[in-house]
Amino acid sequence: MPPDREVSVGSVFLRPARPEDCQLVWEWRNDPDTRQASFQTEPIPFERHRTWFEARLDSPDLRFFIVQTADGKGIGYVRFQLKDSEAEVSIALDARARGKGYGTMAIRAASEAVLSGGGVRRLVALIKHSNPQSREVFQRAGFELRGSRRVASEEAWEMIRESSEG
Repeated sequence: MPPDREVSVGSVFLRPARPEDCQLVWEWRNDPDTRQASFQTEPIPFERHRTWFEARLDSPDLRFFIVQTADGKGIGYVRFQLKDSEAEVSIALDARARGKGYGTMAIRAASEAVLSGGGVRRLVALIKHSNPQSREVFQRAGFELRGSRRVASEEAWEMIRESSEG
């Protein structure tokens, strides 16, 4: 179940995704630059997205945050797919919000919320080698490069952030 409160760091605020976010999340996910950075590069039809989105909102295995500016404007999302004590992170920002430090702040805040929520001990980000900017953003957000592996026929960096609690 997603956190029921807003979390923040710097000038970004995160809140749990809600049903009314479906269209906006779909638009961010289908942005050409987001698709290029993703391991699933083809556009996603809205009906398929809506079915997926509605199922995920109630999933106990997903933490889904909408990233907002101080004035409440949605500028992206950070999502964690949980499996046991590990969670894989995914992020997308509105094209107009990129390059302003929002990604680092959003990843940092969302990661801290998930790691402090209990149960999750390790976060994993898989980043295409063709996307060094994303690697830098995750490093600034506290993730460490641990290696490389093949994902969907692409070489990907494996970035890890672990809970500091013993």
